Amino acid sequence: MTEQHTDQLVRHGLDTTNQFAQKLRHDPAAIGGARDAHYALQTSVGTTRDHASAQRVNLTSASSGSTTDRATATSQSLEKEVQDLLDESAEIEKAVAEAAETLHVGEIKNDQVRDQIIKEIAASMKALEAVKSIQPPESRGAASRDILMKLQTKISQLTGQAATFSEQTINELTAIGTRLGGEEQSTSASSSSSATKVGSSFNSNSGYSGGSDGGGGGGGGAVHKPRLPVAIPPQPGSGVAINLPGGKQVMAPNETAAKAVRAALSQLGVPYVWGGTARGVGLDCSGLVMTSYQDAGMQLPRTAAQQTVGAEVPSIDQLLPGDLVVWSGHVAMVIGDGQMVEAGDPVQISKIRTTNAGQSFIGFYRPTG
Repeated sequence: MTEQHTDQLVRHGLDTTNQFAQKLRHDPAAIGGARDAHYALQTSVGTTRDHASAQRVNLTSASSGSTTDRATATSQSLEKEVQDLLDESAEIEKAVAEAAETLHVGEIKNDQVRDQIIKEIAASMKALEAVKSIQPPESRGAASRDILMKLQTKISQLTGQAATFSEQTINELTAIGTRLGGEEQSTSASSSSSATKVGSSFNSNSGYSGGSDGGGGGGGGAVHKPRLPVAIPPQPGSGVAINLPGGKQVMAPNETAAKAVRAALSQLGVPYVWGGTARGVGLDCSGLVMTSYQDAGMQLPRTAAQQTVGAEVPSIDQLLPGDLVVWSGHVAMVIGDGQMVEAGDPVQISKIRTTNAGQSFIGFYRPTG
């Protein structure tokens, strides 16, 4: 790991949260002014409505006949229109308040992630400084690489959190706007939301013989992809060799991924057990992935759909050993040479695919970033 790579990691972490901060930037004074303006409008229009109502009552009590009836009906219609305007203004005022609170919460969450990234960077820089005193000197390179690899993983996880918070904030704001905008905006918002869903072409059946994810994954239907940073390409010469069954050698992006692949391959032939996490005894798909990365020193969530962590690999041709192929109820680990290992029945090696028994394909992910 070079000093240039260190700078790249730092910029990658902070730039991402800074970009989200720009998206969430707002003017509290302007929002407050908008709320105050609607309150003043409601007060003024409410006074007009009350005056019109009082005049209508006076007219009805002081006269009668068809002319009075027409005037009364006109007055009632006007009062209804005024009340509708008041209701709409109150709804807008409420929406402005909700939007302001949503932006404020999103901003706080993003700032918290950014602060945590800064702390992780500071701690790693301190650890790198301490490495300079390690003896013998030839051990320093490996120690530095380990520190930076852990920093890279942590930054990827934290920027993933920031991306999730940003998406949640935008979705909440969209929902507020849709509620105010009526049917036309609702259709537009629905179309926009569907852009984050995996296309139905990924949901066709395949010959996968294993069960669904015993950790709690579901079946088919559209699912939302988490917005994570794009995986950082490994530096030239920084890969770690793995010998696959059959003798072919492949290169994992880092030692953690290599260890996870080796751990997963050591379970070939282990029976499929729904909810299984007992290595050598019985495993389900997410149990295989979780325990293999656990053996490599990295803790992943329990279920398949939750194992979309680290960074997203944008295309199948960029997959590396240790990357994950994730569906709504299944997950497999890439081992290289166009193959992956998965808990079928038993744990087995298969060709990389994006279909699995009608389940929704979520994407490719690199837990180590």
